[in-house]
Amino acid sequence: MNAFRKLLELPAGEKTRLGVEYTAPEIAQQPAVWAKTINLLKTRRTEIIAFLQSAGMAGAKKSTVILTGAGTSEFIGNALAGPMRELLGREVISIPTTNLVTHARNTFVPGHDYTVISFARSGNSPESLATYKLVNKHAPAAKQIVITCNKDGALGQAAQKAANALCLLLPDETNDRSLAMTSSFSSMVLAGLYLSLLTAKADAADAMLKLAQDGANRVMDVYGDLLHQFASLKFSRAEFVGSGSLYGTMQECHLKMQEMTNGNVVCRYDTFLGVRHGPQVFVNSDCIVIAGLASAPDVRRYELDLLRELSRKKQGCGTLVICDKATPEIQSLAAYVVELFPNSPALDDKYRILTDVVVGQILGVFKSMALGMKPDSPSPAGTINRVVQGVTIYDV
Repeated sequence: MNAFRKLLELPAGEKTRLGVEYTAPEIAQQPAVWAKTINLLKTRRTEIIAFLQSAGMAGAKKSTVILTGAGTSEFIGNALAGPMRELLGREVISIPTTNLVTHARNTFVPGHDYTVISFARSGNSPESLATYKLVNKHAPAAKQIVITCNKDGALGQAAQKAANALCLLLPDETNDRSLAMTSSFSSMVLAGLYLSLLTAKADAADAMLKLAQDGANRVMDVYGDLLHQFASLKFSRAEFVGSGSLYGTMQECHLKMQEMTNGNVVCRYDTFLGVRHGPQVFVNSDCIVIAGLASAPDVRRYELDLLRELSRKKQGCGTLVICDKATPEIQSLAAYVVELFPNSPALDDKYRILTDVVVGQILGVFKSMALGMKPDSPSPAGTINRVVQGVTIYDV
C-alpha cells in the first residue's frame, strides 16, 4: 500500500491528530463523486438544455459566456474557458468575482447577450452574492447559471428563486469540509464540461468521465510513494507550469501547495512560454518545478523546449512531469514522472483538468505534513479560512 493510500487507512483518531481527517478522503473520493455528479445532472438534462438554448449557449442564439468565481473558483473558469469556447462555439471568458465586484460597470457591453456562470463551493463568499446582484443591475437581460456545492448557500438560494437563473446543486459530498477545495473544484469543473458536451454525442460525457476516473485512480494507486518522495525534497519554492486548460489547472495546483503549507512554500504559476519572460529567475536551487505536459504534439514541442533549457542550465532542485505517456527524453528531463495513460488512449488535454489536479492536491497534503502542519487546517492563526471573511461589499 502506497503512502497516499496509507493515509486513508489510518485510525480515525490518528487522522484527526495529523490533520488529514477530511482532505485526504475528499481527494480520494473524487472519481466516485464525479459519477454521482454526472448522474445528477443527467436527471435534469431536458431542463438544462432548454435553459442553455434560451441563454444562447446552444441553438441559433449566441451569447457571450462569462465564467466567474474567486480563488479556486476563479481557476475553474481559467481552466474551462478554452475547452468551453471550443465545445460551445461561443465566446467564453473568465473574469473573477474579485474583478467584477469592483469593475462591473466596464465589464458588460450594452446590447450584447451574456450568460454568467458562477462557481462557488459554499456560495457564501461576500463577492459571490455581490456579483450575482451586480450582473442583474448592469446586464439585466443576462441569464445566470450557478454551479454550487452547498444547498444552504446564499448564492444557490438566490438563483433557485430567480426566473432568469439556473441553479445546479452538486452532490453533498462535493461540499468539502477541509479548508482546501479539492473534490468541489474538480466536480464543478466536470459540471462545466457537462454543460459543454450536452449537444455532442450522447455518450461523450460518459467516455470523458471513464478516462478521467482511470487517470485519477492511477495517480492515487501507482504514484502515492513517488509524490511523497517528491514532496519530501528540501524546497521553499514551487513553479507550476501548464498550457491551455492545464495552465488554469496548474494555477489551482499552486494554490493547494501554498494554502496547505500556510505560505511556507512560495508558489507561482505560468505557461511554459511565459516562464522565459522574466519569471525564470524564480527557479533557483530551492525551487521545484511541476509541469503538466500536454498530450498534443504541437503544444508539447514548445513545452519540451523549456524543460530542456531548465535541465541544461541546471535550474531547480527537482522536476516532476505529468503526462499521458513518458518518452525516453521526458524520463531524462525529469527525475519524477507521472504517466496518466501509459497503456490506453489518452484523455484529451481539454479534459485533463480532472486528472492533473489530483497530483497537485496530493503534493499539497504531503508537503504540509512534511513541514509539520495539518492539511485540514494549515492556518492556525486564521490567516485564511474555509469561507472568505472580512470583505465589505459597498453600495454602488
